[in-house]
Amino acid sequence: MELRHLRYFVAVAEEGGFSAAARRLHVVQPTLSMQIRDLEHELGGPLFDRGGRPRLTPAGEAFLIEARQVLAQAERARDTARSAIRGDTGSVRIGVAGAAVFGGLLTGLIGEFHQARPLVRIELREAGPQAQRAAILAGELDVGFSALPAPADEPRLASTPASSVSFLVALPAGHRLAGHRMLTAEQIAGEELVEYITGDDDLAPRGLLGHRPNLPGSPARFRADSTLSVLALVAAKAGLAVVPAGVEQAGVPDVVYRPLTEPGLTTDFHLLYRSIEPAPAVAVFVRTCT
Repeated sequence: MELRHLRYFVAVAEEGGFSAAARRLHVVQPTLSMQIRDLEHELGGPLFDRGGRPRLTPAGEAFLIEARQVLAQAERARDTARSAIRGDTGSVRIGVAGAAVFGGLLTGLIGEFHQARPLVRIELREAGPQAQRAAILAGELDVGFSALPAPADEPRLASTPASSVSFLVALPAGHRLAGHRMLTAEQIAGEELVEYITGDDDLAPRGLLGHRPNLPGSPARFRADSTLSVLALVAAKAGLAVVPAGVEQAGVPDVVYRPLTEPGLTTDFHLLYRSIEPAPAVAVFVRTCT
């Protein structure tokens, strides 16, 4: 028994005759009659009373209920598979850092993707660059927004530039430097700085998030592993912090922000992803971002 047998049977039952059903199905009537006989032979009894206009037998009436359900389920299965193949369903797990979130990069990309693929699940996980690489290779994340591009010696990973982030100085409200419209590296050189814990020492020369841009002074006494935690320490008057532009939108009380005029203090963010991506939804997300 194949799906075509069920479609032929339902068409004859709904049209009330073989000729009308053949026209609906775009097949010749002898072929339709033969397919119905094959179905009846397999089932072991007649589905239609052929005395005059075909009428369903009791077995045919029972079979019609089940046949319609099977065809409806097959239709749903087909639509579900097609949606998955197009990337209209599924999930995308994204590794992010505070700078990507607060800088507006993610909101724009995810908003565009969600509008085009509203049924795809989006999951965000905060993770540093090295953790993102490992998680993507392990299948725990699908893509990541990282300050580091894909390593040249890892062919399983690829990356493309996504955004460039500049920086601000976050100060406790009422700090003596808050009266300046802009701040320089020299002005904050003697201040206590709250730094990020990145877990990636090779990021320091790039001037990433809270690493001092070659400023003199003692090592930071206060450190945190997320932007909100850094701002909480600033609000507590533990020190100043170099933070990505956009964090002022977080609205943390008792913190003010001033542009940092240090030349070249920016971070380039990259979209990190697998070189070969089997999941259609993830592949569509990567194309949307690139």
